[in-house]
Amino acid sequence: MGKVIWAGVAALLCAAQAWAGDVAVSDAWTRATVPGQSGAVLRFFVTSRKDAQLLKVSSAAAGAVEMHSMTHDKGVMKMRPIESLALPAGKTVELGSEGNHVMLLDLKQPLKAGDSVPFSLVVQFADKRKATVKAAAIVKPLDESHHGH
Repeated sequence: MGKVIWAGVAALLCAAQAWAGDVAVSDAWTRATVPGQSGAVLRFFVTSRKDAQLLKVSSAAAGAVEMHSMTHDKGVMKMRPIESLALPAGKTVELGSEGNHVMLLDLKQPLKAGDSVPFSLVVQFADKRKATVKAAAIVKPLDESHHGH
């Protein structure tokens, strides 16, 4: 009987790993902050093997994390919070400084070049199952040529 229970537990663990394994995060980074800066853009690529929705991004490095869409309308930039982001099966979705992006708000401490910023994604698949995907972003040095942007 013990072997049957262990086999069931092992099967559940393998299923959970395969399910979480359907989403990959790559090339995650953010820039170092300057004194007094309380927010930063978190950039990364996310790919899902199955149709899914990115529901939430969180990070212990920030008091709040928001997903935004950004558009340009008649020369005016408009940024709006979004509740979710489509992750079409097999397509890589970029979250960066333009278009759809993630903001780390109320940073708990300055971000220094070389630091690692942990973050998590909550993804819901078309069949309503959810997965949490953990990742980390590398902090890159502040590029002085882009200071003020």
